[in-house]
Amino acid sequence: MIRGVIPVLYSFYDKSGALDLDAHMRQLEWALAQQATGVTLLGLASEGAALTQDERRRVIAKTASHLPAGKLLVITTRLDDNLGELARIALEARDEVGLIVQIGRDPAPSMRQILEVSADRSLAARVKLGLQLAPGLIDTAFSAAGLVELPDILQRLSFLKAEYNSLALEAHLRVLGKRLDLLVGKNGQNLIDYLRIGATGVIPGTEMTEPLASIVSDWMEGRHDRATQRYGAAAPYIDFAMQDLDTVIDVGRAVTARALGIAQVAGRRLAPAQGDAFEPAIDFWFARWDAMQQDARVSAP
Repeated sequence: MIRGVIPVLYSFYDKSGALDLDAHMRQLEWALAQQATGVTLLGLASEGAALTQDERRRVIAKTASHLPAGKLLVITTRLDDNLGELARIALEARDEVGLIVQIGRDPAPSMRQILEVSADRSLAARVKLGLQLAPGLIDTAFSAAGLVELPDILQRLSFLKAEYNSLALEAHLRVLGKRLDLLVGKNGQNLIDYLRIGATGVIPGTEMTEPLASIVSDWMEGRHDRATQRYGAAAPYIDFAMQDLDTVIDVGRAVTARALGIAQVAGRRLAPAQGDAFEPAIDFWFARWDAMQQDARVSAP
């Protein structure tokens, strides 16, 4: 089962603009110390779309070789990725890897690759396949409802990373006839309702690992009121960051960098100018994040 908190690691760069793999490894170790059950690579919040194919391969290889056995490695793929190639890089150092397959405006190419990986005997038993379903967030109208008409694909899926209306998603899941692990994105936004409909895990930014780990743990152990209370304390930070994707990246990476003492270097994507208000805002939200950390460390009754 794919479960728990599996944070997507942010991309950090050195002064020359090169990918900073030392900072990446510090972030990895920190996430594991914060109760992560594994890590996710190359998702939207990590600027995965801004990295070259060579950089993506190097991040996968380095992470796979250092991630302890028993921890989950999940990779978000792009439409131009070769799924089999990425899986083999990870499997050189690990027994298993999960691939989050993005579905574009035309689902056919992604579906074809899922079938190819499933038909490859060297990969099929070691690769867990999932779909990123985020109509409106990414350029696709595909949702879980569409899987009813694709039984061959549904049979090969292990999980879903779903980022759309939880009520609609619940209705779609009920008609599938197959239980899939459900992972929540969007930094854990509306996490309680996703847990209510059976979510097994969450993929937030790195800095949200420990706060959300305590919430997921409380919920899974039946302490629903406590989980809801803790989510209420985290919700202002989550809702602020979720104003738009640029804010998720800018705030989350800045808070994570400050927590780890990593020198901040701007990312590669085109983003709104941060302006003079950025650092005071990070001061405020870092303090809110620190309060969440303290709350997460309070022992459950």
